[in-house]
Amino acid sequence: MGAAIEVYRTVAWNETDAAGHNHFSAAFRWLEEAEHQMWRLIGFTPERIARIPRVHIDVDYAQRLYFGQEITVRVDIRKVGRTSCTLGLDVRSPDGSSAVTGSYVIVHAASTTDGSEPWPAELVPIMESDTCWKVAPQVSP
Repeated sequence: MGAAIEVYRTVAWNETDAAGHNHFSAAFRWLEEAEHQMWRLIGFTPERIARIPRVHIDVDYAQRLYFGQEITVRVDIRKVGRTSCTLGLDVRSPDGSSAVTGSYVIVHAASTTDGSEPWPAELVPIMESDTCWKVAPQVSP
């Protein structure tokens, strides 16, 4: 395992659907918010973050999450390749059980229009480290 981040937040009203539980797309927003915080802590600039598109994603939903529930969103780096990276997602419910799990692959691109390029050598050791940042609770609307 590599670097990881845990973000503590509540499920926002606009992240639920007509049935009253989390809309499936909320998990994508949660992973992206947590992932981008992790990249900034690793040392990525906003310009570099804009050049790491997702190319594959698998997500499983094990239980519903409801408005106002406190959840933990964990994103971890599972494998760093030459130009790609595999990450994991684990969203935990208030009782600590996994509600949403998944994995996804990103690619480090040379620009927003060109192909892939190797990860910056100075950032790879941080990406591969066992560092885990814990981000304080965030109150959602």
